[in-house]
Amino acid sequence: MKTKLLAPICAALAAFAVVPAANVQAAEGQTVQQMRQAIPLSLSRVAKVIGQPGVYLFDCNPEDIYEQSHLKGAIKTNVEGWEKLLPKDKKNTFLIFYCINRLCNVSFEISQVAIEMGYENVYLMPDGIQGWVQHGYEFEGTGRQDPGLEAARQRREAQQ
Repeated sequence: MKTKLLAPICAALAAFAVVPAANVQAAEGQTVQQMRQAIPLSLSRVAKVIGQPGVYLFDCNPEDIYEQSHLKGAIKTNVEGWEKLLPKDKKNTFLIFYCINRLCNVSFEISQVAIEMGYENVYLMPDGIQGWVQHGYEFEGTGRQDPGLEAARQRREAQQ
C-alpha cells in the first residue's frame, strides 16, 4: 500500500527535476547559471595542485602584501587591466584566487568577474596567504625571514 502512495509522489517530483537549470529563475530574476560562484578550496587541496598544467594562481592582495608573501607562481591581480592576465582558454584552465585571509572579499569579487567572463573552473582559497603561511606551506616574498615560519612548517609536517 505504501508503494502505491509513493509512486505518484515520485513521479511528480521527477517531473520537476527535468526542468533545465538555465530556465530556473531565482528570487531576484537571475538564472542558476547567473548565480554561479567560485568554489572554495582548502589549503591542502591548493597545495596538491600548485604547479600542475592549466592551474593558475591569482593573488588579489595589495602590492605590499604581495611583496611580503605570495604563492609560488601567483599572478598579481591588483593592477589595472588584470583581466588581460587571465589565460585564453576558459574551459580547460583552473583559476584559484586568494586574498590575505577570510575577512577579505576582493578575491571573491574578482572571481565573480572571471565567471562572468565565461571561465568555467573558478576557485577560491578562503584562508588566503595568512592561512597558507601560518600552516607552514612554502611561499615566495620578503616575509620568508620570519623565525616563526619554520615552526609552523614543522607542526604541519608532524600532523601529516
